[in-house]
Amino acid sequence: MNVMDLKKTIRKVGGAAYRATHPGTMRVLNELRIANARMDALEAESHRNRALLESMKPDAVHGKAFYLVCEPGYPNYGDELIAAEWLKYLAETHPETPVFLDCTRPGPASVILRGLHPHCTIVDTISRITFENTYADGDISRGAVGDIAGFVHGVLENEGMAARYASGVHLLRDGVKGVHFLGGGYMNGKWTANLARLELGSWAHEHGITVLGTGAGIMPLTDDSLKYVRETIPQFDRFSVRDESSYEALQGAGNVTLAPDDCFVNGLEGCYAPAEGLPEVMICVQSDLVDDADALYNHIFAMLEAWNVGPQDSIGVVECNPYLDRPIFDKMEEAGFSPVFFPTTFLLECGFPAREGQRWITTRYHPHILAAAKGCSGVYVCVNKEYYGVKHKAVTRMGSRWAESVIGESVPQPGEGFADLAAPAKFASQIREYASVLYGLS
Repeated sequence: MNVMDLKKTIRKVGGAAYRATHPGTMRVLNELRIANARMDALEAESHRNRALLESMKPDAVHGKAFYLVCEPGYPNYGDELIAAEWLKYLAETHPETPVFLDCTRPGPASVILRGLHPHCTIVDTISRITFENTYADGDISRGAVGDIAGFVHGVLENEGMAARYASGVHLLRDGVKGVHFLGGGYMNGKWTANLARLELGSWAHEHGITVLGTGAGIMPLTDDSLKYVRETIPQFDRFSVRDESSYEALQGAGNVTLAPDDCFVNGLEGCYAPAEGLPEVMICVQSDLVDDADALYNHIFAMLEAWNVGPQDSIGVVECNPYLDRPIFDKMEEAGFSPVFFPTTFLLECGFPAREGQRWITTRYHPHILAAAKGCSGVYVCVNKEYYGVKHKAVTRMGSRWAESVIGESVPQPGEGFADLAAPAKFASQIREYASVLYGLS
């Protein structure tokens, strides 16, 4: 029996007691009045508790939240850089609005991104739902994107399908005023579970929530995944991509724009390490996307020789992804060099180690961007045309004049960095204006 039903019963009995002639009538009536008062007090306390719980919800304190989808936390420097720059931007423009950031590894991401926004909570609701199902079976590269996306949509409508994440689904339903898919290369046809995160955008559109995507790099795409993306993106309020291949693939999808990389949202201000003491030659070489790592390393040594760089020279080795970028350092030590190692933690805590006057060799995308934007000269080595080839071409479109080098072929001299060193600030204005559909003009 609930409180209201119990009160009605007490009052009914009390009224009958007035008409009774039994000597104990008054005693019973007084007890019933006391019980009735207690019920009134309990009901008032229940109302106060509900009001308190409602007041403690973030959307009641500061207004509904922004919900960011991205992929920091592995770490892989570019993903952390993009997430950090957007959190800095929102701390500047919307410091009182709660931010929920959804990624696969919220524990490491929470530490890496701590303190960047006063009301940021890092979660993994959408990420978990995309690969904790019978289609993906725990593997981001397994399962058809349409099947996984259908499951995601179903969970957002009925949290009982993934009850462990019901609280996260309730937040998305009741506490979010905008969804923003941050840029990066974490969604593509190779990783279908990651690509299915876009279904949150489709669902949000159906429920009147603003949906924004910026700076995405979605290549490569298979036929099925391309079809899915083309059908889903028109439901976004705005969607921009950072490379021409992604842009061309989505022609006809509607509201797609070619844009700079998201790392430029604040013009790269504060992203660099202090220049003093940084080596003259910098190398960032990964070993995960080549069949013959030794051929890659030998190519790097041949390039250093062509540049007249020897063991006596000042060289730095940069690690963007722990373990994957370390082997070249060990190979250089074996060859008699004495390089300085810049681990991922240095980049995350001290800034990117680029300064004017350096020469760079990199296989990675964001080192190409940040070093070239700083005015460094360099060469990029393409280790995977479908994935990294697309990325590096995007940097040359943004302004880099670096030379491309192909493993096993003759090595070039370094090309120049950005001709326009004011480009980062211009890109910042462009990205912020595009994102104004969600955040307003800043």
